[in-house]
Amino acid sequence: MKNVAILLLGILVSQLSFAQRDWEFGQTEFKFGLKAASNLGFVTPGNKSISGDGVNLGFAYGIMGDFYFRPNYGLNVELLMSNANANLKVLNDQRFTGDTSGQTVTDLGYEYNLQYIEIPISIKFRTKEIGDLTYWGNLGFSPGFLLNAKANLTGTLPQYASDNDPVNFNVNEGEGDAFTTDNFDDKVFLFRFPLIIGGGVEYKLAGNTILQ
Repeated sequence: MKNVAILLLGILVSQLSFAQRDWEFGQTEFKFGLKAASNLGFVTPGNKSISGDGVNLGFAYGIMGDFYFRPNYGLNVELLMSNANANLKVLNDQRFTGDTSGQTVTDLGYEYNLQYIEIPISIKFRTKEIGDLTYWGNLGFSPGFLLNAKANLTGTLPQYASDNDPVNFNVNEGEGDAFTTDNFDDKVFLFRFPLIIGGGVEYKLAGNTILQ
């Protein structure tokens, strides 16, 4: 069996966070809040016989904290539950290893639904307040660990696959996986390490509450 590694990447496209507290100790400042974000998910196959099949919208949510050790420089740390969705197409004809009919599938596809726990860490830069607005940028990395990986099969499937309910099944099962084919392994990496390059605006709502 040929083992093909699949890497899923997420691109942050928007975020919504509320700072609930704002403590100041001399030259340091700490902000804590909630965060919700959307992302775009796609797959980068490890083999030319597999093709990414479009971009899908996902989401993330969790908590965040900003620790400013200088008025305009700080450290941002977050803890997020991230759901990422992505599709791929297997370009070569496939036959399921448990199928005794010998039927091949010419249009096999996978719809992935992956859940990661992520710990983004970045250096944050901000301007002074301009009215009620503060502009910021950040740079860092976001290690993610796979918690759950499920997929749906698409294409003209043989009776064997249909009988095994090819919807919302677990991938990364290894030996005994009902949907293993001769030339393709549906596993995804357990760890990802994307970079963070971002920016935005903080808007002071009232008191110690901000929207960014």
